[in-house]
Amino acid sequence: MKHLEDCIQALMDNKTVEHIIVKVGRGDDVLYQAMHAASNQQLTEHTLFDMASVTKIVLTTSLSLIAIDKGMLSPDDPVSRFFSVPADKQGLTVRHLLTHTMGIGHKNLTKSNGSYEEIQDYILRIPSDIPIGSNVLYSCPGFIILGRIMEKLYKKRLDEAFYEHVAGPLGLHSSVFLPDRTRDIVNANQAEADRGTVNDYNCRYLGGICGNAGLFSNLADMTLYAKMLLAKGDPLISQATFASATQNETKGMDSSRALGFLYVDERYEQTGGLFPVGSIGHCGHTGQSVFVNTESGLYVIILSDATASVQKKYQKSRYDEVKQMRHDIHAAIKADLNSFNTQRTQGTTVIREGC
Repeated sequence: MKHLEDCIQALMDNKTVEHIIVKVGRGDDVLYQAMHAASNQQLTEHTLFDMASVTKIVLTTSLSLIAIDKGMLSPDDPVSRFFSVPADKQGLTVRHLLTHTMGIGHKNLTKSNGSYEEIQDYILRIPSDIPIGSNVLYSCPGFIILGRIMEKLYKKRLDEAFYEHVAGPLGLHSSVFLPDRTRDIVNANQAEADRGTVNDYNCRYLGGICGNAGLFSNLADMTLYAKMLLAKGDPLISQATFASATQNETKGMDSSRALGFLYVDERYEQTGGLFPVGSIGHCGHTGQSVFVNTESGLYVIILSDATASVQKKYQKSRYDEVKQMRHDIHAAIKADLNSFNTQRTQGTTVIREGC
């Protein structure tokens, strides 16, 4: 895939990334897979990356949908079913948390002076930035509350519920919280001493296990997760629950969200026009993303250290450059697939595997 290969090489040359894995698949076919590292570290499908907010779909959304499928939870359950809420949050529901419409956006929770077990009380006391349900306002605090709800439902710590109900059934043998820092891990932080420590400062403050971030995973496991999405939830949930969870819940708002998933619409730019409206996925602030289209069977996984590399390059955060990286990679894949579709003849569907 020449456009994609040129794109990745340009990203390496420009020091937008030092370590990157890109995989393109359609169903069981691998269309392209490449691993590039600028240092002496050898990347493999088992190398761990800090998944950042991809945790929201692999962990918290998965557990939520399993609970919905089993009748343990309804999206319209009020948060007050699980926690005491102040008067201004009485109308807050699980659906609001899953769709980022709770009305509270980004917050630094390290000033809360409270424990993880009490963090939902602190968040629920934060004054709303916008009225509940009025618009999408991306909310890590909302998913932290959702994670605490999952612990109430499953009567287990969040990581234990994940290992039993998600990782086990899917065979995600490497995905882990609080990894052994001597393992093969790409550093998502500036300091070498922080290799293997979660980059998200709220998650780090809360102990490294929470509903918005903290998961470390690799290409092998993310491929299995993407294939579960392509199988419309099997073996985790029924197809009916999956279909209900992957509809656009926020029509008329500033961005489109399904239940937990980012819902690709005609306004979304980071998939570079590759994924049509109705595709789903999520991005992670450290430079990761997973997107799938259940109709065509196409999936793309990007694992990288882009955020840390860009910060090292400029000595400050420039996340727009990370978002542009995703756009450019997906756009290059689109160009390659368009070219391939016009030229292909009968034969293997595997285009290229590189390293």
